[in-house]
This record gives sequence, C-alpha cells and structure tokens, in this order.
Amino acid sequence: MTVLVEEKMRERAGEAALTDALDAAQSLLADALTTLHTGTPDADELSEAVCGTHRVITTLADVVEAVLEHAPTIAEGHGPDVGKELAADLRALHGRLTSGALLLAPALDDLAQRPTN
Repeated sequence: MTVLVEEKMRERAGEAALTDALDAAQSLLADALTTLHTGTPDADELSEAVCGTHRVITTLADVVEAVLEHAPTIAEGHGPDVGKELAADLRALHGRLTSGALLLAPALDDLAQRPTN
C-alpha cells in the first residue's frame, strides 16, 4: 500500500471512531432521559443526574472547543464564509455551554453537603 492510501484509511477510521463515539454518547443520554421520564428516581439518583449533567455539559464544551480548533478545515471544504460563520457559532455555543456549567456550580455545592439529621 502506498503511504497516501494508508493515510486515507487512518483518516477514515478516525472519522468513524469520532462518529461512533458521538452516536454512543447521544444514545446513552437519550437512555438517561427516558429513565428520568419513566422512572421514579430517588434523591440520590437525582443528585447524580445533576452532577452528571454538569460533567456532560463540561465535556460537550470541550468537544465544541476541539471542533473549533479545526474550523480552518471546514473553511477549506465549504468555503471561507461558511468557515467564519461556523467558527462564530461554535464560539457562541462554547460560551453558553461554559456558562451553563458555571450556573450549576452552586447546585453542586449544595448537593455535596449531606443533611446531618
């Protein structure tokens, strides 16, 4: 195999791994949502749902930031206007996700305190 073919195969494998990981994450989150809608979670489970939501939001903000780092590649494939617009949209989304995680910080502090009774 030529180096170019091997490189393309690694690139496609990376794309598949990224798509698979995001699909799996979405599926697991959908499962969690279904459990919340159909179950009767107790206080500890709901506390973990809040903490888990914070972890997911923080990770999602990191994913958006990583995608933003690759915005020039998007511009190469879709044109500079699309690249600029997408970069602006991703920066705004990253900011909102980061703000969302910060908004949960007081709730996390409250949940970390166990009642003494």
